[in-house]
Amino acid sequence: MVIHLEYEMPKYRDIVAELIRLYEGGYNDATLTSTLKGYVESKDKALRKAESFIRGFEDDELQEGIPALLQEIRNAAA
Repeated sequence: MVIHLEYEMPKYRDIVAELIRLYEGGYNDATLTSTLKGYVESKDKALRKAESFIRGFEDDELQEGIPALLQEIRNAAA
């Protein structure tokens, strides 16, 4: 299975910097909320793809820590 990212996701520090820039620029709450929602949705999409890929290794006895890793991903995406 090959997973392709549609674009490079920004790092959290870049997201925070963008939100601060918008806030200091006088943008309203709707703009800030919409911007943050877009970033969160892209991170959630990546987490769902990772979970789907890793789930394929759940029954592989040679892989260690898969259940814990999947739980961590699911908790982060919840």
